[in-house]
Amino acid sequence: MFCCSSRDDEKKSSANISNVQNRNANSVQSNKPVGVGIIFQPDSTGALHVKSLAVGGPADKSGLVGVGDVLHEIDGHIVYRKPVAQLAPLILGREGSMVRLGLQRGDLPQLIYVSRDAGVPLAL
Repeated sequence: MFCCSSRDDEKKSSANISNVQNRNANSVQSNKPVGVGIIFQPDSTGALHVKSLAVGGPADKSGLVGVGDVLHEIDGHIVYRKPVAQLAPLILGREGSMVRLGLQRGDLPQLIYVSRDAGVPLAL
């Protein structure tokens, strides 16, 4: 699974799951950036909603991120209605480092911290 992708990208990712797992295994050794296991999808207004979570990923384990949450901020950068492609440089980072996400669930805004982890399928 790939985060911040369109539906077409997700179809491609399911066909390449073994490649994703191999890249994740190599990312720890090569210090490639890793994510938090969130898949985002824009709605008709451009707002980015959490479409799904990688099972066992950092966001899933935190219990603080839910499907349908709307992303507003990443580490102090306002990303509300920004193109999905602009998220990767902000969310991806060094394994074990923290990222701050500003999410909104209904009328309740929240700031949460999630650790980046290479041990899940490649997802932001």
